[in-house]
Amino acid sequence: MAKYPKHINGKLHVSGTSRFIGDEAPLHGMLYAKFFFSPVAHAKILSLDVSQAKAYPGVYAVLGASDIPGENMIGHVIKDEPLFPEQIIMYHYQPLAMVLAEDESIAEAAAKLIRLDYEELKPILEIEEAEAKQEWYIPERQMHCGRVEAGLQKSKHVLEGSSYSGGQEHFYMEGQRTRAIPTDHELIHLFCATQSTMEVQEIAAHVLGIPAHRVVVEVPRLGGAFGGKERAATIWGVMAALGAYVTHRPVQVKLTRDEDMRATGKRHPFKSDWKVGFDDNGKIKAWDIELMCNGGAYADLSVAILERAMFHADNIYFAPNVRISGRACRTNLPPNTAFRGFGGPQGIFVIESVIEKIALHLNKDPLEIRKLNAYTNGSIAPYGQTIRDSNAAELLDIAAQNAGYHEAQIEIAEFNSRNKTLKQGLGIMPVKFGISFTTAFLNQGSALIWIYIDGSVSVSTGGIEMGQELNTKVALVVSRVLGIPFESIRVESSHTQRTGNASPTAASTGSDINGNAARIAAEKLRANLAPVAGKIFYERENGAVGDLIFENGMVYDVANPQNSISFKDLVLRAHQERVPLGAYGYYATPNLFFDRELGMGHPFFYYVFGAAIARVELNTLSGEHRLLSTHIVHENGKSLHPEIDLGQVTGAFIQGMGWCTMEEVVVDAKGRYTSANPSTYKIPGIRDLPEKLDIELLESDSEQASVFGSKATGEPPLIYGMAVFFALQNAVRSVKPGVDLRFPATPEALIAALNG
Repeated sequence: MAKYPKHINGKLHVSGTSRFIGDEAPLHGMLYAKFFFSPVAHAKILSLDVSQAKAYPGVYAVLGASDIPGENMIGHVIKDEPLFPEQIIMYHYQPLAMVLAEDESIAEAAAKLIRLDYEELKPILEIEEAEAKQEWYIPERQMHCGRVEAGLQKSKHVLEGSSYSGGQEHFYMEGQRTRAIPTDHELIHLFCATQSTMEVQEIAAHVLGIPAHRVVVEVPRLGGAFGGKERAATIWGVMAALGAYVTHRPVQVKLTRDEDMRATGKRHPFKSDWKVGFDDNGKIKAWDIELMCNGGAYADLSVAILERAMFHADNIYFAPNVRISGRACRTNLPPNTAFRGFGGPQGIFVIESVIEKIALHLNKDPLEIRKLNAYTNGSIAPYGQTIRDSNAAELLDIAAQNAGYHEAQIEIAEFNSRNKTLKQGLGIMPVKFGISFTTAFLNQGSALIWIYIDGSVSVSTGGIEMGQELNTKVALVVSRVLGIPFESIRVESSHTQRTGNASPTAASTGSDINGNAARIAAEKLRANLAPVAGKIFYERENGAVGDLIFENGMVYDVANPQNSISFKDLVLRAHQERVPLGAYGYYATPNLFFDRELGMGHPFFYYVFGAAIARVELNTLSGEHRLLSTHIVHENGKSLHPEIDLGQVTGAFIQGMGWCTMEEVVVDAKGRYTSANPSTYKIPGIRDLPEKLDIELLESDSEQASVFGSKATGEPPLIYGMAVFFALQNAVRSVKPGVDLRFPATPEALIAALNG
């Protein structure tokens, strides 16, 4: 592997010197926010008495719905979520009032003095109950192609069933936080842990009743997000903005881990009913699926997440007759929200469960069933997009070869026959993941670049750095275009005064959108500098000048390579000749559209393909398991930085494995999370890594790719984690043939399946 520059943030992270919002010393006069959270999941508010809290020594203010100068509404796509509820409580731990005090402990003590009088209502918690009451945010969505009923009738075999996948806590290292600072000219400056500076700015301005240009949102970096700060961060940012606006003092909102886990939404649980028709070989002829997600109390991003689940319900498989229906259900849980994969993993889990059922029914190898049904180039997805550069079957073969799949099948059969307590299993997981926001207008971004007269460069984009090293990739793009050392480039914080109207850093589009915007700005600067270099070379040679190359901090004349000038000297000369050294770049992803009424269009710019095979060993007495090996093949175009991409694939796989095998979100009958802190919610640790983890990044020359031929790596690899679930199911079925394993595959679920 070629040597690539170190991560921009790497040294800071490993030395513990990275600075995050709220790490700075307290500002003079700063107030600390604490909240009075609802003790119930659903109720009518009869009265809310804050008098004792207001009278508590050290309390500066207690704010609620009546203190909002603008409109009490933070719902974005669907206007259904208030900042503070005024009549109806919709979920447990919903913030009802904000206490501002000069010390955090004072604010916390005062919040406990608030008295709520309420009439409790029965909460809706499960998808089935919401379905029965038709509690949907919008009417059912549908995508279809061919003639499903006829296809099912003509199929030799027809199976039907249900699949369920659960929620997942984001568990970012840095919790939800914002520091709001009132400044000159009636400005509110928000240092906010958000993935969407534009949304926080827009909604804060709306709630405060002021123009957006009076709200500045800045994000130096995030300590992880995974989607949990795309929409879910908005409420806390707006709370801080309200506090600073009303009190004219700096305000800090900083949730504890316990508060964060109780008050914020998770990955959407999905329940899916399906029917599939296929022939003796396992070739799918027709497929009908209903996807239903638990969206929580307010719409948040549930409709878009449901839509992406529908887009990915085919995964790598073609069928001539398909109907995909989707409904997003309202319940009395905190609003479930974006999570790495954004509904794609939930949709993919269903079809992969179906593939396993087909293989079991026909007593065939599930690898062969997958390859038989895989898309080929020119196939049409159920939503009308033509599949280009599909190599799904080929990647399955490569993964199988790397894993020694067929040899492992023989070894496992022999092992299982010899061992009564320990059983092994194999699981397969292919991936076809569409890259783009499915809301087309979000696929745009801006960049601003300044070259200073010493040759150093400052780059600003709307992209949020949250540990994925977006800043490193943006700097690499600028370095490549201008031919200057990576170390001479500084990527600035995301800031609404430098790059306004920025789309969220989400949907695996961060490098694509912001990298391309930076590329365009850098190309403009190179075009500005080229005539200056040409003039210098012409003066030296007194003749024609050929094409120019910007490389290694120098600018060369191709026709006369000895004719060169350093980038730094060229910049100084350009400044003296009054040539612009700043440039703005704007990028909009082309050829994206989707008609939601027809369920047809071209929602994705390109697809990422890959495959994984996992091998597990299960203790049938305890339900514990070991992940013996995982082999992953991930196609990612021409990587901007393979080491970063390798880290993303590794982390995403482990996070996906955690979702499928151990991260169980538990809710009691009152709508309260009982797995709401690190002692009751288990995430993967270092000991959960496979004993052998082999990841092959497969370079490709796909025409369907992004900046410099690269492809996204943020979300698609999370799906590989499902290979571990199906490997465990395979191990269970060696003891109990035909038994379905409950999701997630915790030790309790595994024991239940083995005893079922």
